Amino acid sequence: MKRNLTKLALIALAATTIFALGACSKYKGFKKDKSGFYYQFHGDIHDTADQPRTGDLVGVLMSLRAGDSLLIPMMPNEMLMDSLYEGDMFAALRTMHVGDSATFILDGPKFFDKMMNQEYTFGEDPLYLDVKLYGMMKKADFEKAKAEFEAQLDERRVQEVTEIDKYLQNNPGLKQAETGVYVKTIKKGTGAKVEPLQTVKVHYTGRFTDGTVFDSSVERGEPFTFTVGAGQVIPGWDATLSNMKVGDKVTVLIPSDLAYGEGRQGIPPYTPLVFDIELLEIVKE
Repeated sequence: MKRNLTKLALIALAATTIFALGACSKYKGFKKDKSGFYYQFHGDIHDTADQPRTGDLVGVLMSLRAGDSLLIPMMPNEMLMDSLYEGDMFAALRTMHVGDSATFILDGPKFFDKMMNQEYTFGEDPLYLDVKLYGMMKKADFEKAKAEFEAQLDERRVQEVTEIDKYLQNNPGLKQAETGVYVKTIKKGTGAKVEPLQTVKVHYTGRFTDGTVFDSSVERGEPFTFTVGAGQVIPGWDATLSNMKVGDKVTVLIPSDLAYGEGRQGIPPYTPLVFDIELLEIVKE
């Protein structure tokens, strides 16, 4: 009987040893998740906070690195939770709670292939993802907010037509060009006409239709230089300058589809813009 107990004890010890070896990670300080990635959490675990699920909108601070290379520096990012493959970045994020910070080791070749459509060029070096999950919006709330925003955009599209009509009524002399912009010549120049891909120097003042100035090279005291037709400015500017001569000064009303469309910082969605533009010179190369 004693011999049998000893044998059973050895079997149990061997099983425990095998299990312990299987649970060990090849990366010091990291544990392996069942879906394949490795993880290490930092600081407190906010286990009473929400965890993101597929379809939720998350706000993260994240960086990406491989070997000695910092591929993406730590920066804020907002993304919709998805699921592209087993053990992907989203699977890692689903293990976090809002407020948590962690480092994940992901399958580099698969990450680059599925998420970046690129080849992983770092050999056997692991791919590290450093993340702080600072906020999230649940799928239902996000879809509601998205629907409300799209309704506001639709309303702005209708308002823009009325806004343009009102401005044209109050500012006679603006004529619509074939390009879609509305132009009024303030002063005719006698210089050369602009040719495609020429670099020009201009002074301008940009304002909304209510007269509010949002940008002005005149106020800065420094002309603006760019290449016409190279996509360096909004389409309405390229269209306007391509028909100007040196010395011309015009007022142009540019609909949003030739300006900033759904908006940018400082410019609301579907906003027509008014510019006073003076062509100072064509820059000789």
